[in-house]
This record gives sequence, structure tokens and C-alpha cells, in this order.
Amino acid sequence: MPFLDRSQPERVPIDRTTLLRFSGARIDPYTRYVSFILFHDLNLSVKGQRNMNNAFANLPIYMSIAPGQRLGFGWGVTNIIRDKAIHEGSYDHLAILTALGESFHEVYGAKILQALTSAVAGPEDMTPHFSQWTAALKACNGVLATTDFGLLVEEYVRLDPYRSTMIKDFESIFPPTSISEALRALMRVSAKHEKQITFIGSSIISWFAAVAEWLCDLRVSVHQSSGELLHATHKGSQPQVVLIFVEAPGIRFTFETWKENDVNILELDITQQSYPSNVHSTPFSGRVAWQSLLPRVFGKSFHYLDHDESKAFGGMIGGAAKMFQGLALGEGHEKHTELVSTQNRSNTASYGSGLVETLTNWLPELRRFQGRMERALKLNHEEASRAYVEYLSKLRKTCQCGICMSKDEIDKEKEGCPPPHGYCLAVMVETIISLGLVLSRMTVSSGIFPSRAGIQSFYASQVQKRLEARGLHWTEHFRLVYGNEWNAPGARRLQNAVQIFSGSRPQRDLPDNLVALSHEGMCAYFVTLEKRMKVNDQDQVKLIRVVSGGIAVREKVFDRACLGPVTDAASDDPWEEVVYEHLEDSLYCK
Repeated sequence: MPFLDRSQPERVPIDRTTLLRFSGARIDPYTRYVSFILFHDLNLSVKGQRNMNNAFANLPIYMSIAPGQRLGFGWGVTNIIRDKAIHEGSYDHLAILTALGESFHEVYGAKILQALTSAVAGPEDMTPHFSQWTAALKACNGVLATTDFGLLVEEYVRLDPYRSTMIKDFESIFPPTSISEALRALMRVSAKHEKQITFIGSSIISWFAAVAEWLCDLRVSVHQSSGELLHATHKGSQPQVVLIFVEAPGIRFTFETWKENDVNILELDITQQSYPSNVHSTPFSGRVAWQSLLPRVFGKSFHYLDHDESKAFGGMIGGAAKMFQGLALGEGHEKHTELVSTQNRSNTASYGSGLVETLTNWLPELRRFQGRMERALKLNHEEASRAYVEYLSKLRKTCQCGICMSKDEIDKEKEGCPPPHGYCLAVMVETIISLGLVLSRMTVSSGIFPSRAGIQSFYASQVQKRLEARGLHWTEHFRLVYGNEWNAPGARRLQNAVQIFSGSRPQRDLPDNLVALSHEGMCAYFVTLEKRMKVNDQDQVKLIRVVSGGIAVREKVFDRACLGPVTDAASDDPWEEVVYEHLEDSLYCK
């Protein structure tokens, strides 16, 4: 299928406004054209078109008071995604690009697109550069963040009855060519060139089921390797897409018709549904709703906390909240001068009853432990410290994994290894407490939920802190485990925010004066950028807003913004200065 043939016009007119928007988003128009050709065979159903229409209609945008709509966050009014040239013809190409960006990292998604292009291109065709595919994916990544597509991906991931193994080299098991071939095969079914496709593999095949249901409205059935039926979208009808989960990581597909002879329906009891025993820690993921986040992410491990160890669980959170109160108000913890924070004093949601309220508001599952948390708040600071250590010791004794136990308490081969149920109990509580600190001065655009991979990566960072703190006095342990989040500078707070919602942590171009950060389709920025900053705002913990999209300077879209010049900036990769009257200094963007 050649990209350019005699049936195509020799000249393609582009409006000047459209050209500006293409340039502002760093998109090459030819790459957009090739993507349109690539996904021409994808047949979006009426339901899929409605889902995409709703996604575009609900793109968040927050404008500053700068005149002429010169500074905004999310999806600016002049963003290329809103241009008619992008939507002309159909949504097919945008549907797949946005679905890839929602569940996979941008670099991996671009490799899938590159592999797909190479497989389809004719001998005379020119394929876009890899960097052009990356830019095309980045420009529309985040469009589906406010939809339920990510939640649907995670629903299918949860159906996988086998525990996912940790894969160090993801691309060696799932080369981009294998995903591109499977995607082409799915498009053939959507276009009715094939009657049925069967995907056999590990949890990665969940993404194809979500695409089939959400975009194409195909009939999907899910089975485990023994043939037992786990889920069906249209019971009693012949499925068009069949998923068969197997234990070994990988993916393959066939167009041979799936025989459902003597298939039994596997009934899952309520405990298995609410607290899955299988740990799904994958480089791709969907999203998890706040009200079910903890059991969905941590599964059986969280069941141990909220049932068997509920007293220690609630008491440890309450004890930590009381200790943070002392650090914020300078009461009872005079020895820990490096943790005492007058800046956090104004952020009452990060300590004492405010931290308990923060956690129970964001994570409603914790409300039934609120009484245990608040009882610890009635203790004095010394009593709260002792209670915290006591509850931590109890959880460590119960867990006894290679993460929370001291080196001299476990065998060498078990050092650093998690417990059989998947997650260290002590680190889980520390992760929840740290998450409360991060969320204490944050607001999130409506409809956006955390990425499962983002919460798991946040947990993984807490594991590293705990390993470093093993064997130290509890006061030193407290500093190592919580210090980075308690006294977090602005750049780190922005990093944490996008990590939770995008699934990965940005590592480059993070100066100390960073005030806005966009990464993998998610943008976090200080709300003070929207209006003129008050004098008394300078010393307070600034409120962060999380939206999908990027930093919009008219037609241009940026990933980073700093208030004031960037020190040690690379001379061959400069930051662009933009002056705004309502800001105390110039904004430097990149």
C-alpha cells in the first residue's frame, strides 16, 4: 500500500493557521498524512466515534490572565489537536495514537508506529523519522486521560489470573514489531476482512481488548489457558476478539476460529475481585479510580493491612501525622532541626488532622480507619513517636520480607526480595503516608485518575528509601523515608505529580526554578502562574494543578517552564524567554 500514488493529489493546500499549529506542536504534516493512511482500515464504531468526540469535547484548558490567550495549560484554544485539518476524514489515526500514548511510554509507542510504517511502506515510499513519530505521539498524548479508556484497560489487566513477572528488558519480550503486527491483525477484524482473532499472551493483550471494545465495539471474550471463561462483553454471541491469558510473558495471535466446547465459567468470589492475588507490575498500564486505588494496585497485600493489621495500619498513619505536626509547628521534635519546616506550617493539609483528612478525601477506602488515626493524634509527640515505632515493628514482624527486615535477620539470597503476596506491608504504609504529603497541596482536573504504573513506581521509590534506612535509628529512618516529600522543593513536587498520573518519572531538564512540567501527556504546574502572585504567596507551599496536555504559549506547546533564567543551560539547546506582565520574572520555556 504505497503512501503516495496517482490517486493522491500532487498538491495539498494548508491554511496558514494550520501550518502555525503544526509547527507549534513540532508535528510534520507528512507524518500526519502517513498516520492517516496507516490506520485507514481501522473501523471505528458509532460507539468509538462517540467516545472520541467526548474525549475531544472534554479536553481541559486553564488560561492565565495574560492578554491574547498567550499562556495556558492543558490543551490551548490554538492547539493543533483542535484544528479541523487533524480531524478531517476521520478520527481513526488519532484514536490509535491516543490509545498508544495512554498505556505505553511515548518512546515505545513511537517504535510501534515506526515498525508499523516499515511493514506497510512500499519500495518507493519515504517513512517518517523516528523523532517525527515521537513528536506526533507526544502532540496528542493525554487526550484519553479524562475518559474511561484507561480504566477499561485496567479492568482487562485484572482478569489475568497469572502473576506478572518482573521484566528487566521489556522490548526483548515484547518487541515493537510484535505489537504492530498484532495491531494490524486487529484492524483486519474491525474492517471485517477476518471474522475473529485470538490473542494468546500475558497481561499486555489486555490493551488490545480495550481498543477492540472501546473504539470498535467488537465482541470480546476472555479466557484463561485452561479454557475457563473469565469475561464476555456479549454473552451468547460468537466473539470477534478472544483473549487467552497464559502464564509466560509474550504475545501471539491467530485468525483460526476459537472453539468454546465445554468452557466453564470461572466464578470469582468477592474477595478475589476486590483484592486480586496476582501482582501486575508492568511497563504499561491503565488507570485506577481513587475509591478503589489501594486494593486495585496492591491486591492481597492491602487485604492484610486493612483486615489483619488494621490497628497497626491506622495507628502508624496517625502517629506519623502527629509527628509531622510537631515538625511543622516546631513542637516536640527540636532535635530534628533539618526536618522542622516553617514553610509547611501554612500547608495544614500535610500534618495532624489535616493529613488524615487529605488521605481520607483522596482515598475513601481509608475512612473506616479514621478513628484509629485520630486516636494517635491525641497523644503527645513522644508517645506518638513510640507508637509509630511500635506499629512499624509489628508490621515488619508480620511481613518478614527482604525489604523491611534488617540484613542480619534474613538469609542473604532473600535480601531485597518482596513477600510472597507481592508488596512489603511496612513500605505500603510508608507509601500511603508519602502519597498524602504529595497530594496535600494538589488539585486534579476532573476525570483524571492515577496511572497504576505511576503508583507502583512511587512505591518502588519508597522501597529504595527503606532499604537505605534499614538498621538505622528510627529518627534517621524517618528522615530518609519521608524527608524528600516533607520538605520537597518545587521541582520535586512537580516530578511527583506527573509520575503519579503518567506512570513514569521525568529525569531531564529539572532546574530548581521549575514552575511547570509536562511529561507523557500529563502537565503539572503551580496555580500562581494563572494570575498575579501576591506578596504573601512567596513563602507558602504553592498549590499544584494536574491536567492532561502541555504548556501552551499561543500555538507553541512546551514541556518545561522556569520562572527566571536557567543556570547552566546548554548553549546548543537554549530555553526560550517569554515575558508576561502578571509574572514577577520572565518565563523560560523548553
